[in-house]
Amino acid sequence: MNLRLRSWAGEVLSAFCAVLLFVVMFDHMMAIKFAAIGVVVAITVFLVVQSLVHAPGEIRFPLLLPLGLWAGWALLSTVWSVDPQATLHAWLDEIAYPGVCFFAFWLLGREAVHQRRMQAASWLACGALAVASVVGFHFLDPAAPKPGLLHFYARVGHTSTVALMAISVFAAKAAVRKTRLLGVVGILFCIVIGAATLNRFFWIALAVVCIVLLWPRAGGARESRRRAYLMLGALLMAIACATLLSNRVRLTALVPAAIAQGSGAGVMQGPAHASSSAESKRVVNTGVPPNLFERLDHLGGIDVATSHDTRPKIWAFYAGQVHQHPWLGVGFGKPLPALAYGRLVPAALYRLDENVKTHAHNLFLNTLLQTGVIGLALQLVLFASIGRRFYALRVTRPMLCRAGLALLFGMLAKNMTDDFMWQSTVLMFWACCGWLLGQCESLSSEFAHRRALGWRSAPDIRDVWSPPASGQYR
Repeated sequence: MNLRLRSWAGEVLSAFCAVLLFVVMFDHMMAIKFAAIGVVVAITVFLVVQSLVHAPGEIRFPLLLPLGLWAGWALLSTVWSVDPQATLHAWLDEIAYPGVCFFAFWLLGREAVHQRRMQAASWLACGALAVASVVGFHFLDPAAPKPGLLHFYARVGHTSTVALMAISVFAAKAAVRKTRLLGVVGILFCIVIGAATLNRFFWIALAVVCIVLLWPRAGGARESRRRAYLMLGALLMAIACATLLSNRVRLTALVPAAIAQGSGAGVMQGPAHASSSAESKRVVNTGVPPNLFERLDHLGGIDVATSHDTRPKIWAFYAGQVHQHPWLGVGFGKPLPALAYGRLVPAALYRLDENVKTHAHNLFLNTLLQTGVIGLALQLVLFASIGRRFYALRVTRPMLCRAGLALLFGMLAKNMTDDFMWQSTVLMFWACCGWLLGQCESLSSEFAHRRALGWRSAPDIRDVWSPPASGQYR
């Protein structure tokens, strides 16, 4: 497999995977995306078949069983789906294509030359998107027309999510001394992108990612761990301030502008919806509350945001529908719960937020409605298997372990108030997951390849790579 990846198949595969990493950041290049997916799927299937024919059992693909069970159950749900065609279409877009791309990126992650090509594509995409986000900041409102190249800018929820996922890839790059500067700059690109979206939950998920990446390692020197805790605490305080500032800017600037254009409440994806300009002015003009916590809420506009948050009402409505199809669900696909239960939405709730007829705004609740208790259990097993796979490498590959766990937990945190695991976003998640897992196994695969070629004098894997000194990856 390694020899084939150095041939024309590996070159073409890595080139089209690099194209995928670039276009998923923008999401408005559907023709390019699906053409690249077609080539990636064809070459990956070719490589897998060649491996099974010429060297059966030599390559053990990761997560094959949990991913296969989840994919099989989701496909089986077409039998009882309220819209079988929509379920089949969603299964191809959100499980089949991303699943094959996961194995493709896993194969390429084990080859350093192909990693560099994909890193360059991801870095350039994030850099271009960061520049576009700063230059066209006032046009990022979904209700505003997108001039020029901003036409390719996707929804703010999608953009903030893919930027969050890219942080884990750049963190793994920053752990290597030769690419540390590029990795740190890539992380800064992602933070700029997420900040420009004014998505508060980006900052919450970023805090989760920072905790996973920067938590001091056990067994280190006490002084080093103390400095690490202080640095992490300062970073979390900065993220908290950025969250308050984002909410403040969102309520006091964007909402009145949207109301003046007649667009109504809800200018950006997120839980805060101010219904009138008077309410936005109240955030600025009211007196300072006496209580410290109330003062902080008032300072960041959190009191107004929470009072207009419709997500708890949306969750309550959809949770109340679970009993209708508790075990099997209504069929796989993000819009399926809305298709099944949209007619039951109370008129008052629909007037508060029209997004109630899109989906349940929570990944696990949406999965429960789509595939029932059985499907939710299989999805949880899949996520647990991913976490276990990365956690098992905490001693031999500590930074890649942290990057993989940060990718997983950051994605889950971001999806607690929405469901972004579809289309290009789910493709980005599985691509990054496969890429990081491939890097984790790069040394062991090279060692096995040398043994297969008869290099009896090949060094032991423990001699090829030794665990880093304490505090090296902070």
